[in-house]
Amino acid sequence: MSQHRQHSEYRAAPPPEQARLRPPPLPAAPLPRTELLDRLTQHLSQGRRLALLCSPPGYGKTALMHSCALQLQQDWLWLRCSSADNQPEQLHSQLAALLGVSPPADPAHLETLLFNQLESRQTPLVLFLDDLHLLRSSAARQLINRLLTLATPRLQIVAACQGEPQLAITQLHRDQQLLALDTSDLALDSQQIAALASARQIALDNDSLYQLRTSTEGWISGVLLALAARTNHANADDYCARYLHESVLDSLTPRLRYFVEQTSVVSAFSPALAAHLSGDAQSEHTLAQLRRDGLFIEHNPDPLLPLRYHPALRNACQQQLLQRAPARLRQLHLRAADWLLQHGCYGEAVYQLGRGGDYNRLLAEVEQHSFDLLREGKVDSIVDFLMDLPNRDTDHLTLAITEASTVIATNDIDRARLCLARLQRLVRELPPPIPRPERVFQSMAFVRSRLAVLAGNYRHGLRLTSDNLRRWPQQTAASAVLLYNRASCLHALGELQAARQVAQDALTQLSQFAFRGYTHNLQLLLAQIDLSQGDSTSAARRLGALTERADNRSNTFYELFLNIGQAQVLQQQGAFEAARQQLAQAEATALEVSHSAALPWVLHYQACLHDAWDQSATAARLWDEALRLTRQFRLCGLYRQAAAWRVRLAVRQQDEAVIQQWLSEWRWCQQQGESNAHREELLAYAWVLQQQGRHAEAGQRAEDLLSQAQQQGNHWLALQSHLLSARLARDLGQQDSLLNHLEAALQLSLQHGFAQLLQHEGRSLSEALRPLLSARFRQQQGLAPLPADNPLLHPLQQLLADRQTQHLLIEPLTRREQQVLQRIARGQNNQQLAEAFSVSTSTIKTHINNLFRKLGASERQQAIQIARNLKLLS
Repeated sequence: MSQHRQHSEYRAAPPPEQARLRPPPLPAAPLPRTELLDRLTQHLSQGRRLALLCSPPGYGKTALMHSCALQLQQDWLWLRCSSADNQPEQLHSQLAALLGVSPPADPAHLETLLFNQLESRQTPLVLFLDDLHLLRSSAARQLINRLLTLATPRLQIVAACQGEPQLAITQLHRDQQLLALDTSDLALDSQQIAALASARQIALDNDSLYQLRTSTEGWISGVLLALAARTNHANADDYCARYLHESVLDSLTPRLRYFVEQTSVVSAFSPALAAHLSGDAQSEHTLAQLRRDGLFIEHNPDPLLPLRYHPALRNACQQQLLQRAPARLRQLHLRAADWLLQHGCYGEAVYQLGRGGDYNRLLAEVEQHSFDLLREGKVDSIVDFLMDLPNRDTDHLTLAITEASTVIATNDIDRARLCLARLQRLVRELPPPIPRPERVFQSMAFVRSRLAVLAGNYRHGLRLTSDNLRRWPQQTAASAVLLYNRASCLHALGELQAARQVAQDALTQLSQFAFRGYTHNLQLLLAQIDLSQGDSTSAARRLGALTERADNRSNTFYELFLNIGQAQVLQQQGAFEAARQQLAQAEATALEVSHSAALPWVLHYQACLHDAWDQSATAARLWDEALRLTRQFRLCGLYRQAAAWRVRLAVRQQDEAVIQQWLSEWRWCQQQGESNAHREELLAYAWVLQQQGRHAEAGQRAEDLLSQAQQQGNHWLALQSHLLSARLARDLGQQDSLLNHLEAALQLSLQHGFAQLLQHEGRSLSEALRPLLSARFRQQQGLAPLPADNPLLHPLQQLLADRQTQHLLIEPLTRREQQVLQRIARGQNNQQLAEAFSVSTSTIKTHINNLFRKLGASERQQAIQIARNLKLLS
C-alpha cells in the first residue's frame, strides 16, 4: 500500500520542452565581454564548481553565458528554468532529456538515474542554468543543491538569476569553488557603451557618451533603449520607463508596487525611512522580498542610508506619481526631508527640500547645517542645491563660504573664481567687526591657493599658503585645507618628504573636526607618496582601512579618491584588471556628480593604466580626451601632467605631430621657469631629447632627475631615470653602462615592488634585461644572485618568456620536478603522484615545495598558471 501511495504522489513526467534546452540566439551584433568571458572560462578551466551571474533583468547574463558556452572545448548543456520546474517531475523530465536518460518504469527512480548518469561520465560537463530565480519550491532548490554538492566533480554549473539565489552555497564560498558576478561586474563602462553604439552605427560624441553612462549606470538594456530612442528621435526616459513597467513593475502585487512608488522619491534610504514613506511596518520583510525577486535595489555605501533604487527605476516611478498625483509627490519629498533632518542625514534632506520646492526652508537648513554637510562629505548635495536655487547670487556669507568649500573637491575653476569674487564683495560690504574673520579669510585663501594648484602655479601656491598660515594661524577646517593645498604643490614639485609632513599635519587637523570624505583626498595624496617611495604595502593598508571602516565612507563623490588610489596600488603591483575595475567605478562616480571636474583625472589615470597594460591605442584615446576636458575646465596643472605622459607614448610611437605640439607648449613653460614643472614633465622632456638624438642633454637631465630622486627617496623616479639612462647607453653602444643601469633598475623593482619595470619605455629594453635574470650570466658577471622568493620574479619571467624559458628560471626544474608539474596540471593529488613514482608522499611534498619556490607560487593553481605562461606545460 505504501508503495502504491508513493507512486500516486509522483505524477507522470510531462514531455520536455525542447525550446528550453537550448540557448536563445545571440544578438545580431553582440557586445564582446572579453574580461568577463576570460574570468568565466578561467574559473571553469580550474575545475571549480559554480559560477553565478546575479543581477536584475537586462544586464546581458544570458548572452554572456551563451558566448561562454561557444568558447568551451568541453561538453555543455543548457536549461532555461521556468515556474513549471517547481514541480519535481517537470524538472526531472527536463534534466533527463538533456542527459539522454530514458524515463524508468518507476518515476520515483528518475533522480537516481540522473545522478548515476552524471557519476559515470569520464569527461567534464558544464550545465548552464538560465532564470534560476524561477525555482522557488524547496524540492527544486534541493535538487540544484544536490547537483552542486553530491554530483560528480566533473559537473560544473554556470547559472544566471535575478535577485538573491536561495541555494546552499556557503560551502562553495569557503572552498573557493564559487565565482560570483553581480551588477557591478556586468554593468558596461564608457568604452563598452561606445563599442555598443558603434556596432549599431550610432556615433556618440564624448559628452553624449558620458550622459548615457550616467543615466543608465551601465545597465545594458537601458543603454540599448537609449540608443533606440536616439535613432527614433524619441525620449529615452519614456522607453526605459515602459520597459521597466513591462518587465518589473507590472508583475508586482499592488502592495509591493505602492511600496516601491512611495520610496522612489529618495536617492537612498534605510528600512526605517522606507517604512516612514510607505506606511509599511514590515518594510525589512518587504525589501527582502523585493531583493529576492530581482528588483533594482542596490547597495549604497552610506551606512545611514544603505539602499537605493537604480535611477531608471526611480525615474519611472516618479513619472507615474507626477502624472497621477503631483501634489502627493511634493508632499512625499517634504515628508522625506523631515525624517532625514531628524536623523542627521543633511545631504539627502537638502536634496528633498529642493525637490519639494521649499526653498526658504532649504536656505535656512543649509545655513544651520553647512558645517555638517561639509563634514559628511556631501559635496554633490551641496552643489546640487546651490545650482537649483532660484536666486543663486545670494548674499548669505555662510552660504558663500559653503559654496567656496565645495570648490576644493569639485575643482571647477570658473565656479571657484565666482566664489572668490562673491566672498571678497561680501567682506567689503560687511560692517566691522567681521564675525570669525579667520574662517572668512582662510576660506578666501584656500580658494586662491586651490586655483594656483589647478593652474599648475605651484610656487605661487606655496607663497599663498605660507603667507596666510602665518597671518591666520588658528587651526580650523579651512587651515587644514590650506595645508592640503600646500602639500599638493610640494608633491607636484617632487618634494616628497616635505609634502608628506604637511599632508599628515592637514590630515590630523581635519580628523579632529570629524570630517568624512574630504580626508580621502589627503589619504590619496599620502598613498601616492608611499607609491613613489616604493611602499605599496603601506599605500594599500592606508586605503584598505578606509574601505573597511564604514564610518569613514562618504556616500558618493569622495569614494572616487579611494578608487583612484586603489587602482594605482594595483597597477604598481601589476594587477591590471583589478585596477581597471577600480577606475571604472571612479569614472561612474565622477559622471554621477554632474557639476564636478573630476572626470579628467580619472581619464588620465585610466590612460596610464592602459599604457602600462600595452594597450597604446586606448591609452592615446583616453589621454586625448583628458586633454580636451582639461582645456575645457582650464585645469592647466593636470593638462601639463597628462600631456607629459602622452608625449612619452608619442616618442615610443614616433608620432612627430604630437611631439612637436608638446614641444611648443613646453617651450612656453620653460620661459615661465622650470622650477614650476612637474617631475613628469622634466622626465618627458628628457625622453624627447633622447628621441631627437640629443643624448648629452638627455643624459644630463637623467642624472639630475636621479639625484633629486635619491634626495627625496623617490624610488619610482629613480627607476625611470635608470631606464632612460639605459636607453641612452644602448643608443651609444655603451654595453657596461647599459647593464649597470638595468641592474640598478632591476634591483629597485625587486626591492620596492615596482611591477612596471617592463612597462612604458621599459619594454624596449626587455632583450637587454633578459640576461640579468639568468643565474649563469649573473655568476659570470660577478653579480649577486637574485632572491628566488621575490614575488616579482615570476611576472618578469612571464613577460620575457620565449623558447628558452627554462633558462629564465632562477634555478631550472629537475626532470622529476617537470614530471610532477605535468601530473599536477592533470589534477593528480599527492597520493596519486606517490603511487605513480613509487615514492612516499613526503618525497612528493618536497618536489612540490621546490616547484613552488622556483616558480614563485604559493599554491597549485598559481603554479599551473605560471607554468603555462612560461610554456613549461606540454
